[in-house]
Amino acid sequence: MLGNRLNQRIAETIKEQIAHERVQSNTDTAEWRARCEVAQVAMYSDAERTTFIHHITEKRGVDAARELQSQAATLRTSAIFFLARKPS
Repeated sequence: MLGNRLNQRIAETIKEQIAHERVQSNTDTAEWRARCEVAQVAMYSDAERTTFIHHITEKRGVDAARELQSQAATLRTSAIFFLARKPS
């Protein structure tokens, strides 16, 4: 239960970050689409991320999957640090 609540809080933090970035970004670019994909993957649960990354490995190759996984992990870590600093 605690893990689910933490995942929900992480996902909400990421959604807020992407909404903030959307206002300041050109959303018609490939970079923006890639950023949104990373954010989406970062919001998935551990099991969902594993499954998605497996599909990316099959469709785009190992390097693309590793890069997506790394960027999603970085975004999740940033969200966790943000939540740790945020007053309850």
